[in-house]
Amino acid sequence: MRSPHWTPVFAGHSIRSKADHHQAISRGLGRPIDEAVPVNQTPAFKFMISEGDNGAEGVVLLRANGSLEEAKAELTGLAQSHPGTPVILILNTNRPEIEEFLSLPVADFHDAQSGEALLQKRVANLSKQPTQTQSPPLPALIVEEEMKLWRSIFEKAGAGMLTGKAMDITRPKSTVSERPLTQDELGQLTLGDTVLKEIQWELNNKEATALLNLKEPVLLSNSFLTKLKPSNPQIFLEALEQLGRTLDVIHHDVSYTTDDGTRCHLSMGISITSEKDNLVLVTILDITPRKRLEKQLRDNLRLLEERVTSRTKDIAVSNQQLAHESTQRKRLTSQLRESFALLTQSMIGAKHIMEVALPSKEELNSIFPNSILINRPRDIMGGDFLFTGVKQGKKTLALIDSTGHGIPGAMVSLMGSSLINKAFTVLGTSSPSDILTHFQKEFDLRMQVNQGTPQMYGFDAAILTVDAQTKTIEFAGARGDLFLVRDGVTHTFRGSRASIDLMPRDARKTTKTPYERHVIDYLPGDQFYMISDGIRDQFGGERNRKMGRKRLCDILAKNSALKTVDREKAIQKDLLIWKGANAKVDDATLVGIQC
Repeated sequence: MRSPHWTPVFAGHSIRSKADHHQAISRGLGRPIDEAVPVNQTPAFKFMISEGDNGAEGVVLLRANGSLEEAKAELTGLAQSHPGTPVILILNTNRPEIEEFLSLPVADFHDAQSGEALLQKRVANLSKQPTQTQSPPLPALIVEEEMKLWRSIFEKAGAGMLTGKAMDITRPKSTVSERPLTQDELGQLTLGDTVLKEIQWELNNKEATALLNLKEPVLLSNSFLTKLKPSNPQIFLEALEQLGRTLDVIHHDVSYTTDDGTRCHLSMGISITSEKDNLVLVTILDITPRKRLEKQLRDNLRLLEERVTSRTKDIAVSNQQLAHESTQRKRLTSQLRESFALLTQSMIGAKHIMEVALPSKEELNSIFPNSILINRPRDIMGGDFLFTGVKQGKKTLALIDSTGHGIPGAMVSLMGSSLINKAFTVLGTSSPSDILTHFQKEFDLRMQVNQGTPQMYGFDAAILTVDAQTKTIEFAGARGDLFLVRDGVTHTFRGSRASIDLMPRDARKTTKTPYERHVIDYLPGDQFYMISDGIRDQFGGERNRKMGRKRLCDILAKNSALKTVDREKAIQKDLLIWKGANAKVDDATLVGIQC
C-alpha cells in the first residue's frame, strides 16, 4: 500500500478507493484540465489519470509531499500499473532536496505554488503526444545550472520582476471608467483601479517580495496593487491605454506607504514582449534613496534661492536680479567642482602615502626575484596590502585583504599592517600559522576597547614562508588560498575557513589554532600565487558569472611557460578580458613568486 503522505492532484474528481478509481476510468470520468480545481485545493486521493484521445489514458498527476524514497516507490508502482503513461510530478520547489526530486524519471514537473494555467498547458501538451515511455531522468547537473542561470537573471534585473498575461489588459476596455476622472479621483487613483488588476501575477524574486511586502513568493494576489499610487495619474493612465497597442513598454514612478508608515518610491517598467508570448513583464527598482536625495537637493536649492532673494530684495529690476542669481549658481557650481577636484587630489595624495607606508612592488622584487604583482583597487585606494619580511634566513610573504575598499578599506589596512608587523617581530619563528594566530590575538585585544559598538572590521590573509635550505614552503591562510603551478598544472592548497575578526568570548579561552599548516617541497621553476577575493569573485564571461578557482587555475596554468614580465602581462590581460564591461566588485590583488 502506498504511503499516505502522497497526495494526488487532478481536475475535478475525488476518488476514495482503488475500486472507485477503476470505475471512474472505465466510465471516462477524466475531465478536461480546464475544469481543474486549483493546485492548492488538492482532493484526498493518491493519484488520478486524465483521459486522452479515444478514451486512452492521458496524463498521471502526482503530488510529492513525502520523502524521496517514497517518490521513487510511487513512480515505480505507477510505471507497472500504467505503463507508457506520462507522469507530471507536482512538488514544492522550495524544499531543500529539490535537485534530487528533479532528477526523478517523469515526463514533466510543476511547482505546487505556481498558477493553474501553466499546469493546464503542460497536461494539454502531454495529452496530444503519442503514448510512449517516460522521458529519461533529467541530469541533476543540467537542472542545477538552469536554476543558477534563472536565479542570476532575476537577481540582476533591477530590484524585482513580476510577470502576468498580457491578454488580460490588451482586450478593448476602458482603463477605469467611461467618463473622465475628476482631480479628486485622480488623486486617490492606485494601480488596483486600472486594468492591471485583471492580471494574475505569477513570478517574482526576493527583491520584489521585499519591495512590495508580498506574502506569497510565487503566486500573487492583486492586493499589493492597491498600495501603489502613480506619481502622475493622468500621464500613467494615458500611457497604460496605449500599452500593447502603440507602445510596447512604459515607465512610471509609483509610491506606497508601508505598514509602519514609511513612504517608499519605486520605478516600474511595464512591457509586453509579443502577442505570441502573451506576457506582460514588470521590472521594479527601489528609487526611495534617489527621491530622498532629490528632496534634499530641492531643499538646499530653495534655501540658496531664499538667501539670494534676501540679499537682492532691494534690487528693483528683475533682469539684474536674474543676473545675480545666475552668477550665484555659477559660483556654486565652480565651488563644487573645485571641492571635488580637491577631494580627488587628497585621495591621490593619501594613496601615495599608503604606497610609502606599505611594501611596494620594488621591495617585493628585492626579496623575491622573478615575482609578479597585479593590484587593481576598486576605487582610487584599496584595502589589499602586502607584507614582506626576512628572519633566520627564511623569507616571508603575506597578502592581506581588509574589510571594505576605498578610504575605509585603506584605513583598516594601515591597522592590519601594524598588527602583522608586530606579530612577525615579536615571534621567534616565521611560521605562517603562528603569525596568523598572533595577528588574531593582537586584533582581538585592539578591538576590546570598543566593546559597546558593532565590529565590522576584519581581514582575510594568506602567508607563505620560503626556506631555501630545506627547499620547502610553509603556508597558512585565513580564508586565503595558495596556488602552485608545476609542469603546467595548477594545484590548490586551501587555507582555513576562519577569518581574522573579533573573536567571541568563549573562543578566547581555547589555545587551539584554527589556521592549518601546510608544508610543501618545492622544485626549481615552481610558481606560487596568492589572491584576494576580488579576483575570484569578479563577474564576467559570456554568462556573467564569477570567475571562481577553476577558471583562475586555468589562467595560471596557461601562462606558466612565459617569462616573468610576459607572464604578468598575460595574466592581467586574461583577467581584464574576463571582467569585460562589468564593474569591479572589490579590490583585486594577485601576487606570485617563482622558485
